[in-house]
Amino acid sequence: MKKEYKGSLTIEASLLFPLIMMVIVICIYAMFFLHDRAVLDASAYEAALRGCEITSEHGNVMSTVRATSEETIEGRLLSTKNVKTEVEITGHDVKVRYTGDFLVPGGANLVPEAGFKELKMRAEGHCSRRNPVSFVRECRTVINAAEDLGKRRGRR
Repeated sequence: MKKEYKGSLTIEASLLFPLIMMVIVICIYAMFFLHDRAVLDASAYEAALRGCEITSEHGNVMSTVRATSEETIEGRLLSTKNVKTEVEITGHDVKVRYTGDFLVPGGANLVPEAGFKELKMRAEGHCSRRNPVSFVRECRTVINAAEDLGKRRGRR
């Protein structure tokens, strides 16, 4: 007795497999995008924070922050290329801004004719420099005011 097999399962699988693979590839590249975005956000904030800790001249702070910002992202990005670093120091504020191109593979592009091959990525970190002496004095003033308020409430 000879069994006859139908080819419908093979045809359905051959039609469904490319769709499943495309969804998997898109999910993987979405994870790459989120990873690169998180790395850029954390690196920008870290570089701005390190810039706030420096108490020397403006030019020295600028070069140190730029070196730190480039050092923190070196070799950590998966698919983002052409990363440009901008450092802005105004008064007591330090801002570090990254801009880059997240490369999208040609196979994950749903409309290849549109020429869509990259996403613009931008991350910014901001920190304000504080004078440690005045900051401690301000904190003590707030703590003393809170203690005085607590004592006054306890009398009533």
